[in-house]
Amino acid sequence: MGQLCDSWRQRALPVFLLTATACASAWAQSAAAPAAATLSLRELVSQLREVNKDIRSKRAEKDIAATGIDRAAAAFSPMATLSATDGRNRQPNTYEEKLTRDQTSFYLRDGQDYSVGVSQLLPTGAKIEAKSTLSRFITNINEKDGRPPGALDNRTFWGVTLTQPLAKDGGFEVTRARTVVAQLDVAVANHAQAETESSVVAEAVMAYYELVLAQHRVQAAQEKIRTGQRLLSEARALVRQGRLPESDLLEVENSLSRFQAGLAEAVQGQRERQNRLRTLLMSGQGPEAKSWQAADALPEVDAGKAGSAAAAQTPAEQALRLALESRPDYLMQKKVIEREGVQLVYAQNQALPRIDLVASYGRNGLAYSATNAFRWGTMSEYPTWSIGVQVQVPLGENKMGRADIAAATMRRENALLTLKALEVQIANDIDTSVNLLGSAVERWSHWYDVARREQQQLEVERKRFASGRSEMREILMREERSINSRLMVLEQQTAYAKAQVVLESAQGILLRRWAS
Repeated sequence: MGQLCDSWRQRALPVFLLTATACASAWAQSAAAPAAATLSLRELVSQLREVNKDIRSKRAEKDIAATGIDRAAAAFSPMATLSATDGRNRQPNTYEEKLTRDQTSFYLRDGQDYSVGVSQLLPTGAKIEAKSTLSRFITNINEKDGRPPGALDNRTFWGVTLTQPLAKDGGFEVTRARTVVAQLDVAVANHAQAETESSVVAEAVMAYYELVLAQHRVQAAQEKIRTGQRLLSEARALVRQGRLPESDLLEVENSLSRFQAGLAEAVQGQRERQNRLRTLLMSGQGPEAKSWQAADALPEVDAGKAGSAAAAQTPAEQALRLALESRPDYLMQKKVIEREGVQLVYAQNQALPRIDLVASYGRNGLAYSATNAFRWGTMSEYPTWSIGVQVQVPLGENKMGRADIAAATMRRENALLTLKALEVQIANDIDTSVNLLGSAVERWSHWYDVARREQQQLEVERKRFASGRSEMREILMREERSINSRLMVLEQQTAYAKAQVVLESAQGILLRRWAS
């Protein structure tokens, strides 16, 4: 541990030098160009969650799925039925009807019929219905019975009917199946939204880090140009003094042109990464679009995460357990399996024969007045009731029921297979991301040492050149290699930051960084 601390203490000074150089470069760039708007990583994620098309689409799908709960619950809501008809019926009488209808050759009924009922589905699958009817009519037969002028017969009825399924559609589990499926659909939609959001945010965060690196590339290209201009000025002075051949001057001029071409390429790369983020944010580029830069620095590299695969085994196991507890796609697939299980139970019930217990009870009334017809005294002497069983079975094999069960069974088995495949994929994702993170740390450590040594060699070469023991082209090469090596350190730091995103995404915990 002491050696490790000493090693990192020795590196502290070069780190300070690298940071100071980068800051000076950034200051020079800001002094040369108008200040651009800045965007922090938290601001990026916040805007992304609000405007990104894919995230908004999944959010809409979740809201649509939530309406399914109300649709399923509506089956248990009371339903009122109202009807009112007015009509006249004229039909010829048969010989037998003539004998009972005062020898009239036709039958005429003129009247109105009204009914009102309320029905409701119960959790047991039973359907209960309360109904009342009123018929106000007169016929060409009863108008001769000496009734008061204009009086109509008022026939009334009220009653209750209960239909309880004993097989198909019977029981709490089957009756609530639609509601449970709707709730599971909402859970699936929630996990699907979280998965999409995590994927889009991961893409955006990595693009943000690439933009940060692109900005460093621009700064490095500008630093090369400043170095080339400085060396070109020195080379021209030495050529005039006869202390430097013109071939070295041409070498410096060629390098400067190459550095300027590199700057153009770096600026274009920065613009491409800005536009990539604009696409995710659904923000178009145009003449009025403001330029902006990434405000956050790259995360510091945790050198303690470097090591062999054996040393990373325990974190990998912990990451795998966390992934199985947190990954939205894995949790979503578990809900899919649960939903398919409910669908299978429902299909098995629907394959049963229909056996319904039906019971009804009611009262009848008849009077010239509707009010009198509905009175208890009038209706009490005319009860009506029934109880029985209704059976409906297919003649032969129930092919539809068997096919539905087979389809539901295969869907559930397919969902289980998908879950197993997902477990394998998650394990491989964790192994890849953990080792990717360790590899990034190791590469960063090596390139850090390279950059430190390149800076030391540059200082040595500058002293040799000052004493006349080195050449201009050697100084130019050392300057470029020092800048390139520092840029490679930043590239490995970017790779480390992206590896962190990959690992957190593989574990399903990336969104916890920006928990609201």
